[in-house]
Amino acid sequence: MKTITSKISVIAFLMVAGFIMVSCGSSKKAVESVDKNTGGFNEITIPCANDGYSDKKFFRASSSGNSKDMATSREKALLMTKQRLATLISSTLKSVTERYVNEMDAADATEFNQTFENMTRDVVKQQLMDVRVICEKTGSKDDGSYETFIAIEVEKETIYNGIDKTISNDKKMEVLYDKERFKKTYNEEMDKM
Repeated sequence: MKTITSKISVIAFLMVAGFIMVSCGSSKKAVESVDKNTGGFNEITIPCANDGYSDKKFFRASSSGNSKDMATSREKALLMTKQRLATLISSTLKSVTERYVNEMDAADATEFNQTFENMTRDVVKQQLMDVRVICEKTGSKDDGSYETFIAIEVEKETIYNGIDKTISNDKKMEVLYDKERFKKTYNEEMDKM
């Protein structure tokens, strides 16, 4: 009787072991076929990311923030997104300024360039106070923290108008400033986006 129970136990053990091996083998093949088809790449969809691309009319940016506090995650996301937007605007304006200064024939072109860069920093800081949030999504994570995704925008015309107004209020800069030429250069740079 003991021998029959031992044989049944061995047979049951072998059947379970065989089942596990077959199961593992088939899932391994499924994983391998997925890896061969995707190259090990699994796309992740990031909330608000598609809303963060600039175009001819708007400067846009997106980012995220994480915190144990929901309001803090939002503040972090907004701060990071504004920093990204400021960097984008500043680099675009630097290109505009360089092109504009290269077209100037004035001896004070270098001074204009330096003064203009300082002015644009101030304009960008001021305009980032009035950005518009175009996408915001907050979620909770397994660890109890919150993650917020935000996309913001500011009109390119608003940035141009701020620069134009600032230059027009500076008598020394206004002498070197050709409003039409600058606007043309600015618009050409915007069309590239």
